[in-house]
Amino acid sequence: MEPGITPKGSGYVIEWPSQDVVARVRYPSVTGPSIKAECAITHQGLAIHRSYLTLTSPSGMRDYERRLNQRRPTTDYQVDWSQIVEDLAGITVDAVRAQLPERVLGDVVDDGTFTWRVDNVLIERANNVLWAEGGSGKSYFALFLACLISEGYVDTDHRLVVEPGNVLFCDYETSEKAIAERVRKLHVGLGIARPSKIIYQPMSIPFVQDVDRIMDVIDRRSINVLIIDSMGLAAGKIEDSDQVQAFFRSLSYLNERFGLTTLVITHANRQGTMFGSAYIQASARSLWEAKRTSGSIAEGSMDFSLFHRKANDVPIQPAQAWSVVFGPDSVVYKRIDVYETEAAGELSYAKLVQRILHADGPQDREYLDTKIAGL
Repeated sequence: MEPGITPKGSGYVIEWPSQDVVARVRYPSVTGPSIKAECAITHQGLAIHRSYLTLTSPSGMRDYERRLNQRRPTTDYQVDWSQIVEDLAGITVDAVRAQLPERVLGDVVDDGTFTWRVDNVLIERANNVLWAEGGSGKSYFALFLACLISEGYVDTDHRLVVEPGNVLFCDYETSEKAIAERVRKLHVGLGIARPSKIIYQPMSIPFVQDVDRIMDVIDRRSINVLIIDSMGLAAGKIEDSDQVQAFFRSLSYLNERFGLTTLVITHANRQGTMFGSAYIQASARSLWEAKRTSGSIAEGSMDFSLFHRKANDVPIQPAQAWSVVFGPDSVVYKRIDVYETEAAGELSYAKLVQRILHADGPQDREYLDTKIAGL
């Protein structure tokens, strides 16, 4: 029965097939009891009128009806604009208010959906955060993961199981040419000849102010993974708990509405800890710290290690390390053992004992403590 409503991007599409009328509702916002949205009406495929309306205002909706009737008079086109405007307001208001309905927990069924987008690294439908000091290669690693996901790339040497998907890279820090060049080099390093399918979005204003436009991009491009580089510019003043929480609330909404995996890149402070409010760690479902343990991008190679610092609903994952070679035309990632890097001392005592005994054979406690102290 008409009208019918379908979620679309930042809003909805409402259709009245018998009258050949379609309404595109975008950017809905709620302020107290008022609900506003941009509403664009087409009739017989032609654009009729677009306005930003207060859908809860009877006088505002009557004015919208008059404008529609001026452009397509009911007497000439047999379109009941009064009913359409009433439907438009009522259906949209109900849809906006029903976005987060209450649920009976006993009715929530585990559907067995895939938990990891990248096995043991990125959790699906969750806010994943990667932080490190500047120059550690964290943005490059995020692009490396983006390439693997976008291409559905499988290589047992990387020891990563990847669920393929479409990636949107929201960039606050560099430029499309710089990112495109990095991705081309990563493709060469992976032996991929075809052009990248990663979607690049330059960003200039705080994410929460731009989220409606990003929702339309996610819908239009069928995005599965959203990468934001970096949080300092995306969230505004990240020492401010209110701004941080607003940022993560917007991401959580996107994750649920579109089934996204999000990866947020952020920085360390001068003390070597994660910069910003404690709510960054509280809001992340999975938090990784990256460390450059030798070399640098400028030197042409480096060791890059990852340590899982926080997880919700899943165990803390093992540390992992990569040797990265930056050539003039390629970037190559090779999986290595953290124990073989300068970050070995970051491993747990139990893990270090296991590795030492495996390498050196049976030893006493004094030998183990001396060996570990030297790492």
